[in-house]
Amino acid sequence: MKQMILALSILSIVGCSKPKEEAKLDPNKQYSMKYINGDQVVKSRVSNDTLWLNFYQKIDLLVDPNDYANTWGMALIQDFSNSYLKDLHYFGIATPALPHSYDWMPINLNDAAPGQKTSTNVTVDGKKYTQVTISRLFEFFNKMGTAQAAADLQNVVVQRTNDVVLYKAFYAAGGVFSISNDATFKIVYTK
Repeated sequence: MKQMILALSILSIVGCSKPKEEAKLDPNKQYSMKYINGDQVVKSRVSNDTLWLNFYQKIDLLVDPNDYANTWGMALIQDFSNSYLKDLHYFGIATPALPHSYDWMPINLNDAAPGQKTSTNVTVDGKKYTQVTISRLFEFFNKMGTAQAAADLQNVVVQRTNDVVLYKAFYAAGGVFSISNDATFKIVYTK
């Protein structure tokens, strides 16, 4: 009987322990996020009188696994203001609920369509990281008056060599945002 009372006492003490608190997101902190990418590729094509510019977003980030494991959402903003793409409209596959979007992609990567964000555990130089990969297609377009005008514009666009895209990656939770980790990548236009 003594053993049963002792066991019940231990169980009641363990059962009454305070639950683990969720880590708080620090809005004044820039959490470690290392970009491991190169150029971003845009494949161009002409269809009738329209120039299509398929921007293949491919971003790999190495992040601290403990930070990533918390309930925070990871966010990504892409800024095309220093490229030909800046004033163009685009189509995309945004979320499972909105498979075909117009001029919109979710910033919160938890809302990305299936397969657009994946994560794997990796080791780099003996340190463990979570590698987050974002792969999305933005289908930009520019409707011209004729097929020839679209083809002429394609030839001009593929010659551009100074275009870049700026990425801002950060964590978000309950309206609180961490300081972003920024990186700029060259845009390479191809036919």
